[in-house]
Amino acid sequence: MANARRARSKGSGDNGINPWLAYTDMLSSTLLVVLLALGLVTLTKALNDKPPLIPLTETDSFRFPTGSYGLSQDFRHALDKKYATEIKPAIKDFDVNVIEVIGHTDGQTNPRRASNLDRRLQTVAPQGGLTGFQSGSNADLGLLRAMAVGRYLQVRFEQDQLPVRIRPYSASSLLDPQGNFNPAPAVSDSTRRRIELRFTRSS
Repeated sequence: MANARRARSKGSGDNGINPWLAYTDMLSSTLLVVLLALGLVTLTKALNDKPPLIPLTETDSFRFPTGSYGLSQDFRHALDKKYATEIKPAIKDFDVNVIEVIGHTDGQTNPRRASNLDRRLQTVAPQGGLTGFQSGSNADLGLLRAMAVGRYLQVRFEQDQLPVRIRPYSASSLLDPQGNFNPAPAVSDSTRRRIELRFTRSS
């Protein structure tokens, strides 16, 4: 009889419920909510934050000789510094795997000569130097300069084992420094001569 009363008393005291299970469920639910919130914040930031556009301008030592697409020693030194301080950090911060290198020129007309890009571009090797090209227009020159900068950067990416692809383009003299469609007059203008690096992500 006494044992039966003790059994009834024990059963009625906790109603068969373990409070630790309730606490565990509550903590698990809270942790799940926190993780979901952090995930949403991270995803929103990744979608809203845009990688920077980095211009290489003549005022920062990124100067090509007139009509040339060769990289001078000063250009290379300036590009090495830009790579260490801005380009490489941006690649890592924004998970970039593609960089569009865009060559811009001013509106000065090139000497009257025939372009050989149509014949030679199809023979360009993935690696190696760019020699023997003859630009017949500012569009040609902008592309060659973009290719020269892209080749130099690609070597740095491979040295640092960064899986980044280069896509060279030419905007010729059509876009002003603000990115507006604004064809340049046929005069020398150092503010129009530049290389732009656009960072993107692709699957």
